[in-house]
Amino acid sequence: MRYNYYVTKYVLAVSGGIDSMVMLDMIARNYEQIRDNFDNARWPDDFVVGHFDHGIRPDSANDAQFVLKVAKNYGVQAVIGCGHLGGSASEQLARQARYDFLSSIGSVIVTAHHRDDFVETAVMFVARGTGWRGLAVMRSANILRPLAKYSKAELVRYAIENNLNWVQDETNFSPQYFRNRMRSVIATWPDPLRHQLADLINSQRQLANQIDDELVNLTKQVLIQDDQNMVVSRYWLIMIDDVVAIELLRHWLGADLTRPQLRQLLHFAKTARPGKQICWRNWRITVDKTRLYIRPNNHR
Repeated sequence: MRYNYYVTKYVLAVSGGIDSMVMLDMIARNYEQIRDNFDNARWPDDFVVGHFDHGIRPDSANDAQFVLKVAKNYGVQAVIGCGHLGGSASEQLARQARYDFLSSIGSVIVTAHHRDDFVETAVMFVARGTGWRGLAVMRSANILRPLAKYSKAELVRYAIENNLNWVQDETNFSPQYFRNRMRSVIATWPDPLRHQLADLINSQRQLANQIDDELVNLTKQVLIQDDQNMVVSRYWLIMIDDVVAIELLRHWLGADLTRPQLRQLLHFAKTARPGKQICWRNWRITVDKTRLYIRPNNHR
């Protein structure tokens, strides 16, 4: 899908649900100086409301009309996209289609993710075996989350106190989606536990940013790049700690490889005979006596 309707700096991802309606109202009112998150952007000139109709529910077009009306009341431009994904669309497909659309109309996406969303997402990632990075969730450079410090209960209270209207997406309650099943479990946990998890996630996100900075610095020191290859000393990979080596390999190859594949690659780097190679869908890795060569698999 390609969209090219309107381009501005900040695109507010507004579904019409309670969280995004609170976000829109807070930004419009500059509640608690929330616009400090946006480099003192001017309202409404530097903002656009983006709403994506996935086409998953038969009545989803009504949500789009609701968002158009609300945006007009706030005096801000709104852009609607439609995906026609159908009722069997997966969470991942729906999410990707939505972000593709939002990215096409604004350089920075602003979402209504709140503190409880961070807990849900972290628990989901850890349950899927992502390791410690599962706790360092939601760190995309082009996405702002100004509601991260608020709990769901605080957003509901704000909506009621300010007489906000919103629409309810019934798919948020469908057990078809893993997030909804996980949400129902987390809802039974005591508040102190959820607060502790939120604090841990925040600390882990800060630590992950520091680690990523160190990975960038290490890469500058040890990785050589030519027209086709990334080249690194096998001896250096052998001598450093395995955890650091795997983090570096992940940094170089992006999210293309799972952690078991990264461990397999590190073992290959340490033990393979010269001339051997290992391939995955997007990468081809070869070794000589002293060096490891990494190249995209479309190079021949």
